[in-house]
Amino acid sequence: MAAKINFDFVSPESLIFSGEVDMVILPGKEGDAGILPNHAPFMTSLRVGVVEVTINSNIKKYLVDGGFADVSSEGINLLAERSFNLTESSSDEHSQLLDEVNKDLDKAESDKEKEDLNTKKEILLVNKDLSI
Repeated sequence: MAAKINFDFVSPESLIFSGEVDMVILPGKEGDAGILPNHAPFMTSLRVGVVEVTINSNIKKYLVDGGFADVSSEGINLLAERSFNLTESSSDEHSQLLDEVNKDLDKAESDKEKEDLNTKKEILLVNKDLSI
């Protein structure tokens, strides 16, 4: 049996995922990190980006608005500020979030806020075909 790693993924709204996975790719502030079983322990802050979870050759993608991740010998704990399931959301949910991002872009004041919203918009546009 192939090695797996425990992964707990939560946001303020809910438990998003809890179970054994093959690999997780995290959008760390210092760059993306691919986590496999027996990875060295570390912590990272997350930027706006995509978390990719590989389970038995199936990949699930989630848009996150930041947060942090803790990788230890027990597994990965990811706490996202906000999460959106790119793989299992409906086309309507996807379009609704894109509309919200566009409205927020019109109101954004800081360069950082605009940059984060533009990143979210790009991710949503690139991944629109994943919606069911």
